[in-house]
Amino acid sequence: MNIMEKGDFLVRRFKMSDINGIVKLFENVFEGSFSREWWKWKYVLNPAGFRGEEGDIWVAEANDGEMVGHWAVIPEKMKLGSKMVIVAQAVDAVTHRDYRGRGIFKTLVKSVCSDAKKRYSFVFGFPNELYRGYEKLGWKSFRMVDFLNFINYDRPLKSYFRNNITVGCAKIALKMLKAKNYLSLGLDFEKSNGSDVEIEEVTRFSNEINEFWKLARLEHNIILERDSSFLNWRFAEHLGDYQKFVARSTETAKITGYIVVKRTNIRGIPGILDIVDLHALLCEDESLINLIKFVIDIAKRNELNIVHCRVPEWHKYAKFLRKLGFVLIGRTFEYAKLYQPRLIIYPLAQNADLDLNKWFFTLADTDYA
Repeated sequence: MNIMEKGDFLVRRFKMSDINGIVKLFENVFEGSFSREWWKWKYVLNPAGFRGEEGDIWVAEANDGEMVGHWAVIPEKMKLGSKMVIVAQAVDAVTHRDYRGRGIFKTLVKSVCSDAKKRYSFVFGFPNELYRGYEKLGWKSFRMVDFLNFINYDRPLKSYFRNNITVGCAKIALKMLKAKNYLSLGLDFEKSNGSDVEIEEVTRFSNEINEFWKLARLEHNIILERDSSFLNWRFAEHLGDYQKFVARSTETAKITGYIVVKRTNIRGIPGILDIVDLHALLCEDESLINLIKFVIDIAKRNELNIVHCRVPEWHKYAKFLRKLGFVLIGRTFEYAKLYQPRLIIYPLAQNADLDLNKWFFTLADTDYA
């Protein structure tokens, strides 16, 4: 069924003529800049493809023709064990403020998923604080963790806490945790492996990155593909401002790792440098260390407050981050009753059970605003 009437609005499949209305809806609900060019980049130019003229998109339309709801999935290439599969990422859940509480979100999600099960085995996403709405619809929700390296303690902490005593206590606790990480992980890092590297900034990823990725992906059981088509679409052709760096062996001149960063804000705190993506070859720990140190130096030179990174707590990259001064703040968010980022999954097929302890993700995997 392509159309469902719900009183003063109807839910239906997307049409290309809806783009202007969708962009307007996004601008009314979200912070940020949206345009037809952004929409085309995200959906039509997606290297994993766009299905026909409709994509996997449904909308809610008011009787006067205004767009009042939107929900979609986009295809993604994923390494799943030894196979390459196409999976779906949930993106752009939007309901007009005047139409909330009428079941639009629930109807849109069920409509897209009912249709998408013909093409995908599961849908995943990284929702905002409204993740409980997905849980009510049967989605599985998993907490993720963030790692922060405080270049400046006072400005970020004062954005969270108004009381100076609380700020002081939090500052001491973070410094103690940082010192504890350094001491407890010291022995593990006395003999990091890998070759000496040189780091260079690039505007695009050349096809050379594909040879790097063929080796780098072997370390991971579940991960989104990061070949040149994805990396350039995500970071070079995107309307955002990303800085991209590759590490090369001084002996062979081959790529041994890369890192992507972006300056942003988190919860109103200015001066954040996001490590959006980072990878190094399995036996090139020195590349990873040098890339992380390189962006920390960038943050210091630019007098930023925090370097922020997201990787799974169980992965070895988490140890490198902690050793280099990052602190894990997942439990801190929980104690302070603040939102923790989530990974949500909804199986569309019976054989879609996934081991989340094998899924590697970074900020690069999250919804592409």
